[in-house]
Amino acid sequence: MPKPQNTLSLEEIVMAVYSALDDSLRHAKIRSENGKLIPRPGPRPEVDDREILCLALLQERFGFESDHFFYQWLNSNPTMIQLFPRRLSRPNWADRRAILTPLIQRLSQTFVDMDGEKDSPFLSLTRIPSMYAGLCGQAKRNGLADSPGEATVPL
Repeated sequence: MPKPQNTLSLEEIVMAVYSALDDSLRHAKIRSENGKLIPRPGPRPEVDDREILCLALLQERFGFESDHFFYQWLNSNPTMIQLFPRRLSRPNWADRRAILTPLIQRLSQTFVDMDGEKDSPFLSLTRIPSMYAGLCGQAKRNGLADSPGEATVPL
C-alpha cells in the first residue's frame, strides 16, 4: 500500500524532534554535563536529560494528556522501545519531566528565535494531528493502546 503524502514514520518524527531539540540546545548554549541539562546533585542519570526532553515533547505533540497513558504507549510501542531502550519507572519519568519543565519553556522560545516564527512548535496550542494519541485515547477505557507505524503531520 503506498504511503500517503505528508506522512512520516514514527522513527522519522522522533529523529526530527530529537534533531530540532539538539539544535535548540546548541543555539541556547545549553550543554549536557554527565547527562544533565540542569545542574543538580547526584550521579549521572541512567537516562540522559535530552532523551527525557525528547519524550516530553513527543508526549505533548502526540496529544497525550496523561503521563500514565503515554508511558503505557511508550513501553508497548516496538519503535519507541528500539529508539529509547533505557527506561525509567513511571513516577521517575514524571519527576524528571517536571524538573525539566522550565527548560522546555526556555527552549520553546529558542525554537521561535531560530525559525523566526510567531509560535513555538512545542506549545499545547500547536499540536500535530496524530493517530497515536487518538488510538491511545480510544483505548483509555481498557488500558490498551494500538501502535501504528505512521502519523500524519503537516509538512
